[in-house]
Amino acid sequence: MSRDSGVSRRKLLKTAGTASAVGVGLAGCSSGGSGGGGSTEESGGEEEMTSGGDTDSNSGGSEPELQLTIGGVMSPPGSAWNGEQPSGHWEFEKRVEERTDGRIQVDNVAEGELCGELTCPEKVSQGTVEIGSASIGNSTKFYPMNDIWMLPFTFPSPQSLGYVHQKAETWEQWWVPFAQEFGVVPLWMHAPTLRSINIGLDRSDSKDSAHRAPADVEGMDCRRTGSQVSGIALSEWGMNPVSVSWADSLQGLRTGVVGGMEAAISPVCAYGGNMADSLGESVHNRWTIHNDVKWASVEWLKSLSEENRTIIAEESRTLYRDLVRRNRQIHQEVLGTYTDDPPEEAAIVEHDLQVNYIEGDEQQQWADMVTYDQNPDLYTDVIESADQIGVDGEAFHEYLHDSARESAVPDGFYGDSYTIDAWWDDYLQEM
Repeated sequence: MSRDSGVSRRKLLKTAGTASAVGVGLAGCSSGGSGGGGSTEESGGEEEMTSGGDTDSNSGGSEPELQLTIGGVMSPPGSAWNGEQPSGHWEFEKRVEERTDGRIQVDNVAEGELCGELTCPEKVSQGTVEIGSASIGNSTKFYPMNDIWMLPFTFPSPQSLGYVHQKAETWEQWWVPFAQEFGVVPLWMHAPTLRSINIGLDRSDSKDSAHRAPADVEGMDCRRTGSQVSGIALSEWGMNPVSVSWADSLQGLRTGVVGGMEAAISPVCAYGGNMADSLGESVHNRWTIHNDVKWASVEWLKSLSEENRTIIAEESRTLYRDLVRRNRQIHQEVLGTYTDDPPEEAAIVEHDLQVNYIEGDEQQQWADMVTYDQNPDLYTDVIESADQIGVDGEAFHEYLHDSARESAVPDGFYGDSYTIDAWWDDYLQEM
């Protein structure tokens, strides 16, 4: 089943479950940054470098009045607004600068030049950047209690995560006490999606049938993320979790040094398609969330003038709303997932990535081995870590699980009906 056969792997591998079965509503990613850190604000004709906690001034002075930096590994085109994994970084820059006629200037420092997935939260706390990008899973290096969001099969669909994000109770029960403890808050998040077990090209090509069940990946070396939940789940499914850099995984997946990796389909396609070209299959069991967060300092946000803070709040809010509203387009048209007939320009077609949709009893095989309800002892440390922010971890997990299954969660992707009931600026003074 080599790619050299001239026949697409998508046509050769047997994939149970069509788009009608998937239904998108079923149970379901160096140094030398430019410009440095801190926000540059000009007042009264004099420029001064301020830390995140200093107060901006709106009277007089030359433009830009307020300058802020977004740090992260995201880069166009994959993370641009029309990319496979739109981060919102450049769209936020565009919207804010257009709204203020350049009075507020946003500098995007991409490709990890200023901070990466495992360093951005710390850089935000230090005031090196005003906004830093890191997934919930990678943020657990600094905030271990965030692993409660990663507990397997808590969220049955991408839209269930979008629904929980905008609930007032989510902010009141988690993000307010979290911000009180750590001084950072989510400014916005990526369009919600869920993770797969992705199979490397060497391993996939060496087998005659598709990977679908835990037995199919038993003994496989699988790249894990920083989340301890990732390591636990992979181990319970019989895999060997390994910590390998994203770059080293590229060759390892092609040669068999690494058998697979757990990640959402969007980031593996976003970065120039290099990772997708190293994969043969994606076992889309939707086992946990992929939720990249844009973290911001509470002190910095409070230091802004009311006018500027309102602009940052309104633009981040509508940005996330629009990302969720575009989720059907992102998945079905750009990525080519959750559909029987992906367009020829879709990422999984371009990179010949076979997606094995795991539903019903097949998905239950994966879930039975790792859910918190059936295996609470696996996640004792995760649940107890919520004590650090004064939250009952077991009760909050129950809240996440039950909220994700409320009748208000749509069966399919949200469209223009998606609205946001609560946002960080509603609670800033409590943080």
